[in-house]
Amino acid sequence: MEGKKEEHGHEVKCSFCGNDTTCERCMVEPASAAGSEHICYDCYQKMAGQLPENIRDRTHICIPPEKMQENFERFLNETTERAFVQLWDSEKKKLKEMSRQDLSRASFFEGARFMFSFMQQMSQEEQKHEHGHEHKHEGHGHEEHGHEHKHEHKHEEKK
Repeated sequence: MEGKKEEHGHEVKCSFCGNDTTCERCMVEPASAAGSEHICYDCYQKMAGQLPENIRDRTHICIPPEKMQENFERFLNETTERAFVQLWDSEKKKLKEMSRQDLSRASFFEGARFMFSFMQQMSQEEQKHEHGHEHKHEGHGHEEHGHEHKHEHKHEEKK
């Protein structure tokens, strides 16, 4: 299989520069190709991710898989760093007083809570994009960094 090129998507033209690009979404959802604009990764970067309002909803962003991985890693690192700084600023005194074992345990569980919250947020974003609207819980918000020690969802029925 080494000499065979693996096909990742559907070849399209970038609506901004005219260069050929690959659209994963058109391959996965062929019906979404009709009436869609496409923007290649380079043009998207030049526009700093800000698409014109009049075509935003019908534009497929064509990001090569290797760039998607790079961007995701950078995003995850930046998000994790912000969460740590916020945690450290708010809990510094308490963290310094903990034993090494308790600190290790707390750090491990905070990391697990952060990743769980992060994955929930990513799942909600994916659902929002799939269904074209945002899913919101009534009556409470979510922390951006998700490192609360106890986070319970209690839904009350309206009478």
